[in-house]
Amino acid sequence: MRPTTTETTAPLVVTRTTPALISRTAVGLVLSIALVKGLSTFAEPDVWWHLRTGDRLRQSFDLTAPDPSAGFAAHAYTATQWLPEIVASVAYGLGGMGAVLWLRAVAVVLLVALVYAVCRRFAGRLPAAVSAGLTLVGAGGGLNPRPQLVSFVLFALTLHACLGMVRDRRPRWWLVPVFWVWACCHGLWTFGLALGGLMLVATLVDPTTRPTRSQVLRLAALWGACLVAVAATPIGPALLLTPFQVAGNASTIADEWRATPLNNVFAWAALIQLLVCVVAWARGGRRREVWELALLAFAGFCTLWMWRLVPLGSIAAAPLVAAALQGGITARREGWSRVERRALAAVTAGLLAVGALASAALGGHAAAYPSGLARIDRALGALPPHSVVLDDFGISGWLLWAHPGLTPVADLRGEIYDHAFITSYAATLTVKPGWQDFVSRLHPDVALLARDSALADALVHRLGWHEVATTHDFVLLAPGRP
Repeated sequence: MRPTTTETTAPLVVTRTTPALISRTAVGLVLSIALVKGLSTFAEPDVWWHLRTGDRLRQSFDLTAPDPSAGFAAHAYTATQWLPEIVASVAYGLGGMGAVLWLRAVAVVLLVALVYAVCRRFAGRLPAAVSAGLTLVGAGGGLNPRPQLVSFVLFALTLHACLGMVRDRRPRWWLVPVFWVWACCHGLWTFGLALGGLMLVATLVDPTTRPTRSQVLRLAALWGACLVAVAATPIGPALLLTPFQVAGNASTIADEWRATPLNNVFAWAALIQLLVCVVAWARGGRRREVWELALLAFAGFCTLWMWRLVPLGSIAAAPLVAAALQGGITARREGWSRVERRALAAVTAGLLAVGALASAALGGHAAAYPSGLARIDRALGALPPHSVVLDDFGISGWLLWAHPGLTPVADLRGEIYDHAFITSYAATLTVKPGWQDFVSRLHPDVALLARDSALADALVHRLGWHEVATTHDFVLLAPGRP
């Protein structure tokens, strides 16, 4: 009788990996879809006032100054997103909207490539590609040509650094200049610092990941240096308070500053990411480290708390999803080799080169909002300088860019207006009590409103205004009879 050996009773070691053709195709497909997303048409009201701000800053680099177009503003405007605004303005001057479209494609493809790289720390090529694809969907609602794209890319880079520091406790000092650049681009640097602080605390409270005292001091010094870098931008320490100042009026007039609505594919994708982690962890027998729990909680908070933060939640959940998917398949995880990293960089660069060629042809039709405004544009151009325009909130960005000599009643930069003024403006748009007093107090010369809006109907039928020009979506009205 043959004796039973250890080899015959021990579990078989998995040596099989996912076929390279399948996994590499998945990676290429996800990156290609990212390029398609980056080159797709967009309906983004904010792109226009960002371009206009960039134009103004190129003429006079005054980051905090009253805006002559904002005649009803109570505060000077601080251009906290000056760096991408200037870059976009230069790009538009060189290549029109096609160049802006390419900048968007660069950001989207880089984001997906970075998320894939983060996921490869914990999973093989196929699970990492699937997780990156889910993130592309989850973040999709925010992937329009705005400075926040820079935030998403740099948040993914910060996440990559944080996970590395959890592993080896070595500070990534290159984050200091990254945060300086980030603070010159967009206000979501606050969540990058919050993530870094959270991960440091999570490693401290968990005995299995706790760093030594000297390591803690170095890591804390890193995040302190990042905060100093934020305060050392051209705006100075005042920048530290601007995220809170912007939030004051934003929720009154902008849906993206409110709780996340759960009626869209972007929120569904982000919630699926969270659900995958919860189910996988509930079925698995391994005790989760505190940093994993903290990162999942951070992702859930961002996803549910505010609509504009769903992309951050989706990015934060990506490595956890990749690890969960890896644990659910029988294939062994491939090594994250230097060859693969170089191949990823080469494919990314190749796709961006293709995108540069495609964007030149697609740029003319890239901006889907607003459209068909030729008649209204001509009528606005015939108005005297400083004419007051009672404007729809969404169209205000285009109005600032196309007709900087006119005076919109309010615009998308809600932080420069008093809260009471913005509240009255929002009430007027929906014809709530007091709207007629607001209109009579401002004495607008014309009104540029959504054609089917309650205010447009009320101005015509209750105050006797008439149509000057109209399109499928908008109408330009003037007081009195024609």
